[in-house]
Amino acid sequence: MNLVSKNKFLDSLKQRRWQYAIFGILLSFIGPLGELVFVKTFSGLIKDSSFLTLIYAEFLTLVAFSIFGFILGKHTEKIEQLAFRDKLTGLYNRHYLIEQLNELMALHKRYQERFSLIMLDLDQFKRVNDSYGHAVGDKTLQATASCIMKEIRETDFGSRFGGEEFIVVCPHTSVNDCYELAERIRTTIEELRSDNLGFPGPQTISAGVFEVSSNQELSLSQILNKADQALYRAKKEGRNRVAVYRA
Repeated sequence: MNLVSKNKFLDSLKQRRWQYAIFGILLSFIGPLGELVFVKTFSGLIKDSSFLTLIYAEFLTLVAFSIFGFILGKHTEKIEQLAFRDKLTGLYNRHYLIEQLNELMALHKRYQERFSLIMLDLDQFKRVNDSYGHAVGDKTLQATASCIMKEIRETDFGSRFGGEEFIVVCPHTSVNDCYELAERIRTTIEELRSDNLGFPGPQTISAGVFEVSSNQELSLSQILNKADQALYRAKKEGRNRVAVYRA
């Protein structure tokens, strides 16, 4: 059983440009077919030089339509990636997160595969916006996203859940391994300095970790709620820490 990861998703987008290129090539054959009929009908009236001109023209048409198809596919890829990416941070957006969680839940239900997630939130982020402005706040969010992307594995994916809140989903991962990942992310963000943040710092985060184990039957809202409860406990216990959900 193979989980459809973000890399497979992006690979499928890259294939689109080639699909459009092939479509362009097929489209370019419409001209030659018409001219083939023309040449066969009036072959006795056409000079060799005219025939060669037609061949060159069709070759150029073939190249032109192929390039057109490739460019069209490339821009389509960009549009589709924008639909799944948060514009500010470059992480996946909430829409993509929900899609992937629904897929993981379906696989979990069928194969009893566990997965874990981290819900993290920037501590006292409102003070950053109020004291230094939203431009600095945006830079801080981007720096946080960079730390997340730096620490997560190929099979994980990070997303911006909303505002200053982020979620990292970790397929085939125990709560202990997920906790260690959350700690690495927390430490990396805490070590950021003014050149990254845009203000003196430090910027800390609180994080909640929850594992969907093989024997659990939970809805999407229940999963997110339990991760949120763990995050709330981390905030309540003093911030700048990682808490694991406790039933």
